Amino acid sequence: MNIIKLSATDSTNTYLSDLTKNSFLEDETIVVTNHQQKGRGQRDARWQSQSSKSLTCSMFKRLEGVELQQQFMISMVVSIAIVRYLQSILSADIQIKWPNDIMAEGKKCGGILIENQVRGSAIKATIVGFGLNVNEDSFSNLPQATSLYLTEGKIFNLDELLIGVTSEIFAALNHVKANPRAAVISNYEQLLFKKGVLSTYKLPDGTLVKGVISGVNVSGQLLLNLPDGKSIKFWNKEIEMVF
Repeated sequence: MNIIKLSATDSTNTYLSDLTKNSFLEDETIVVTNHQQKGRGQRDARWQSQSSKSLTCSMFKRLEGVELQQQFMISMVVSIAIVRYLQSILSADIQIKWPNDIMAEGKKCGGILIENQVRGSAIKATIVGFGLNVNEDSFSNLPQATSLYLTEGKIFNLDELLIGVTSEIFAALNHVKANPRAAVISNYEQLLFKKGVLSTYKLPDGTLVKGVISGVNVSGQLLLNLPDGKSIKFWNKEIEMVF
């Protein structure tokens, strides 16, 4: 494990991606920063973090034999790995909000951004970026955000968390090809936030719909059952949970 520590950077994912373009990068390289100025998240959102209180890093992992059609497998095993590690050190209820936000007691404490490097029909490497709210004691205008400190009531060592979380993720990625897809989906679905609960969702045009999450398919689409008995499926940017 090769760790590069930066005092500040715009985005650890961008920094790591640039490294792969300009040099041969050692496998399992990690870039971590005390202050990420332009962290990127899903839906082109900016990841907000407080300097020296959040864990913000990106990880580079080479992959062999992983087909492009298996890219959601990478997202699932990374999400599961983070949740399993947090469950081992926290008493809180930790879940995954589809597709890969990390929730603690029903509030968001972390986010993941995965950028795969593709050659032909295979994924040759992946960059896994994640932000985890750790020691923040408050959030301005973010009522649905929380931190490990707010959840557990204690301060955490960021270096220990870094080693613990990244070790779990690398171990999961080392077995991503060998893991039975059905078993991974089952484990992922067991951790899904609001699965089986009637909830409200917003479509891109602003329309609100109510439905119950039944699971996901192998491509990563969310499977939603509507009150009228219909079942529909959505890609990531086609629907947003209102909570």
